[in-house]
Amino acid sequence: MEGQILQDVLDAETVSLSVGMSDLSDEILLCILRHVPVCDLLTNVANVCQKLYTLCHDKTLLTNVTLSEEYLADDRLFRHVLKKLGSNVQSLSLNGCYWLSGSTLEHLARCRAVTHLDVTGCRLTSLCLSHLLSSLSFLRSLAFDVRPCFNSAVLSSEAVDSLSRLTELRQTLLTPSYGVVPCCAQLRKLMLQFDIPDVTREGVGVCCQLMVGQSSVPHYEQLEEFTARLAPGEVNQTLLLLYLAVFSVHIPKHLRVFLVSIPGPNPVHWPAASSLAQSLGQRGDLVALQLPRSWLDSFSLKRALEG
Repeated sequence: MEGQILQDVLDAETVSLSVGMSDLSDEILLCILRHVPVCDLLTNVANVCQKLYTLCHDKTLLTNVTLSEEYLADDRLFRHVLKKLGSNVQSLSLNGCYWLSGSTLEHLARCRAVTHLDVTGCRLTSLCLSHLLSSLSFLRSLAFDVRPCFNSAVLSSEAVDSLSRLTELRQTLLTPSYGVVPCCAQLRKLMLQFDIPDVTREGVGVCCQLMVGQSSVPHYEQLEEFTARLAPGEVNQTLLLLYLAVFSVHIPKHLRVFLVSIPGPNPVHWPAASSLAQSLGQRGDLVALQLPRSWLDSFSLKRALEG
């Protein structure tokens, strides 16, 4: 009798040890699958069995997708994955995917439900950007590079219309330009990264004089947050002043975050810094203020903090 009981116990332990992934609940499996790269998820794991296929296509896994670290994925695989994502993905980041071709980036137009798109570091042409903006009518947040070949004149009317609905924009400026900012009348959050060299690879100096006569300047009417971070260089600082010129005339009534970061001990001076800081402080809803130390004297800073 005791031997039978012992055998039953051993059999029960054997059964408990043989539990596999297929025996886990969907909730537990989804938690595990969240840690699997999307390319592997859709091209490998999904092919194991019907249950995993269904789970790998669950909307909770495909709503917010980052493909930035898929270094082994080539253009063909990316196109396949973008096709699989279809209308499920709402937030998509290809930040740093420098190896992708322009023709592959055009396949982003398949993801028509996207509201947040980050293509910083990608080889995106002006024509490709125009095509994407024309297709992504739900887009509200965009991050991209403004490269030396950028030309806002090639943007279609549909693309400009899409830009007019953006509420968040992050531009990495690799050449002196306003980028698409003048088209974005509803912006609430603007983040600028200035990364322009003072000298080209050919040894020719870069200047910002071409910006002065440009008619399409930004207005920032709805802006709530403004962030500007600069790499070293005189061109970056000169261009920054052109972006800040509008604040000298009009300060958006909802502006509550204003961050400017300039490297080096002697940043270019902006005369309107004191009046802007004081105006923001008086409103009483200032969340964050960062300016170069030389832009504000102690008296102006105290008045800004006291409101």
